[in-house]
Amino acid sequence: MKSKWFIKGSVLALAVSLSVAAQALPTTQVTFAKGSYCGSYTGSLQNTRLFKIFLGANQELVINTDADVRSVRDSKGKILPDQGEYDYRYVTHNKGEHTIRVVGSGFHTVEFCVY
Repeated sequence: MKSKWFIKGSVLALAVSLSVAAQALPTTQVTFAKGSYCGSYTGSLQNTRLFKIFLGANQELVINTDADVRSVRDSKGKILPDQGEYDYRYVTHNKGEHTIRVVGSGFHTVEFCVY
């Protein structure tokens, strides 16, 4: 009897994990024009969008948007604290790809500047 419940539980867990994987969040790579320190995205932020950006250590990332920046994770998965008052500001500690989670409804513009 226990093995029957174990099998049903395993099938249910597999079904849930497959449905979550099928609904991966839209992801956009942030790029900069040659010689520029800013890049931007304009488009749908329906629900949540992830942005990927390669940053060096000890750089300042400034994000300007009317959407909600939920988190910035460094290349090691650590959430960086927001240090801005009127915009979103983060100081990097590690070199590598950082992930930015932004939530909105409808179309928004998100500007990323690195100093």
